Amino acid sequence: MSVSAHSTGSGPSIRFPILFSAFDVGPVKVKNRIVNSAHQPRFADAGRYSDRLIAYHRERARGGAGTIVSQATSVNPDYLDLKNFDGRIVEDYRRVMEAVRPFGARYFAELYHPGRQSEFTGFGADLYAAPSAVPLEAFGREVRIPHELDRTAIRAIVEAFGAAAGRCREGGLDGIELHFAHGNLAQQFMSPLTNQRTDEWGGSLENRLRFAKEVAAAVREAAGTRMAVGCRINGAEFEPGGLGRLDMLEIAGLMQSWGVLDYFSVTMGHYSDLLNTSRNMPDMSYRPGLWSEYGREWKAALTTPVFLVGRINHPALAEELLETGCCDLVVMARGLIADPEFPLKAEAGRVDDIRPCVGAMTCIGRHEKGLGIACIYNPVAGREEAWGGELPKAERSRSVVVVGGGPAGLEAARVAARRGHQVTLLEREDHLGGQLRLAAQAPGREELGQITEWLAGQCRSADVDIRLGTAAGPGLLAELAPETVVVATGAAPGGIRDEIPDLPVFHAWSVLEHSPAIGHHVLVVDEAGDRVGFSVAHQLAARGHRVVIASPTIYPGSQIESTSWRVTYALLLELGVTFQPLVRYAGAAAGEVWLKHVYTGSEVVLSGIDAIVSAGLPTAEAGLYHAIAEAFADVRLVGDAFAPRTVEAAVFDGQAAGRAI
Repeated sequence: MSVSAHSTGSGPSIRFPILFSAFDVGPVKVKNRIVNSAHQPRFADAGRYSDRLIAYHRERARGGAGTIVSQATSVNPDYLDLKNFDGRIVEDYRRVMEAVRPFGARYFAELYHPGRQSEFTGFGADLYAAPSAVPLEAFGREVRIPHELDRTAIRAIVEAFGAAAGRCREGGLDGIELHFAHGNLAQQFMSPLTNQRTDEWGGSLENRLRFAKEVAAAVREAAGTRMAVGCRINGAEFEPGGLGRLDMLEIAGLMQSWGVLDYFSVTMGHYSDLLNTSRNMPDMSYRPGLWSEYGREWKAALTTPVFLVGRINHPALAEELLETGCCDLVVMARGLIADPEFPLKAEAGRVDDIRPCVGAMTCIGRHEKGLGIACIYNPVAGREEAWGGELPKAERSRSVVVVGGGPAGLEAARVAARRGHQVTLLEREDHLGGQLRLAAQAPGREELGQITEWLAGQCRSADVDIRLGTAAGPGLLAELAPETVVVATGAAPGGIRDEIPDLPVFHAWSVLEHSPAIGHHVLVVDEAGDRVGFSVAHQLAARGHRVVIASPTIYPGSQIESTSWRVTYALLLELGVTFQPLVRYAGAAAGEVWLKHVYTGSEVVLSGIDAIVSAGLPTAEAGLYHAIAEAFADVRLVGDAFAPRTVEAAVFDGQAAGRAI
């Protein structure tokens, strides 16, 4: 399924009648079919709801999501982040309900036990509990051997789920989602790959489902009849010898027969390796709505409502999934990270105003670093305490000139204009986008172009005067006489500048944009280990070139979010790309390039090289700022012109500048 991100509609729920219809999830009526998926923003504080986390959920409720599911909440005190193991969580639940209830949203808690996928906290989680002591390759980086649970411990965990459900009920929540997916403990019991027991908890399918059945029964009893109780569950395991799609349909039928579950939320992937993690959180290399066939099978086989996930990033796609019998409710996380107002805008027919998730995975990259979740071009995500709600109007309208039409300049212009300022944007090229335009030229990265499209469209709708092909200098700025100047002039390409006889040197930006004629055997010298080197190597290899990537980083692409790196790395290997990590460019002559190992200084010589492509570190273009800094009372330097960084940082700078004027 593929839907244009900028198709328009003729009216509110006339266009999306199913998406914006109410639905009964067990005893709970939800106002629409949009579920804000459980996901980990890393905003909890010592296992408790923080003000930041509550503000994050409030913003999604304000934006119109019908149902919000908390992040996975551990029923065991030894595991990381949010926890439901004692009475303190009750007050937190009451606080979050007070935050989301005024907007008509329903709030569910997702309860789980990670089993062997736990992490050491310094207290008790070094005992990685699992049905059997089957080693886990955690994200492909380390091997963990879990502790095999005994019967007493299993019973204690079942009781912990029931007790946690009682606290959810006491806190006034609308529902509970049991996390039986993504390789967590319940799935570890279900799967013959991870459950090798021979007692009543293993062996036959009935025995392997015993843990899930007893947990579901304990939770339903504690939750009572007024709360919805459902479960998140995988549609397949995608592992040799694991549970396939038909196995999971059989399991779903058995679980439905228990009579205690109000819905199934179908998902994919687990955290045992990077490829499966990428299926759980698919980037832009996966098509939107990629799990639709699984949802359709579950919907046809079951009478219990089915929720479905899978890069649902447009209301037309959501409506199509509902209309074609793939699910009863659509589940999205990143779509509502990118734009919490997705539901309100879609219901009002303002489809062009929805900031589409492009699958850039900035949110996941920050998560890997232990940072709070964010979005590549929604800087309010994660900053809802300070920036949530409506954008405040300026005290008085000012004349503002923004120089540069990359992401920083476009965001500064958009925010300033929406706040009521009179904004002119000057761009020396005949197009907008800056480096984003180049990034979108790479194979499989085309969706990045939607960032520029959305920012530019929002600027135009806010009456920003955009002047392309206009080089801004001190003279023109003096003529325009703005009260505020925002300098977003970006960065210049860096890297190898040697002139080597009979060995041409190209810059990666030029290759991505112009696809020049270039020799067959190409060395990509990647100084940063980021997307630029991978993208140009991909483009060249896909055109049939023999490509080597040399990088001083510990492994090529080391700065790329790990699941996207895993998918792209495999693709480059299939295209014949080879890698030289931990080396720096040291010199070249016709046909030969010398590299030096960053640790030992030993030399590596590559022969038969026809061309070098330099993916060097960029340098800030701040000359205009220094030329006018004293000529105007208010001059602001943003984006790569301040310091070359990421798109996320550039857009944040633009938002901050637009708010400050």
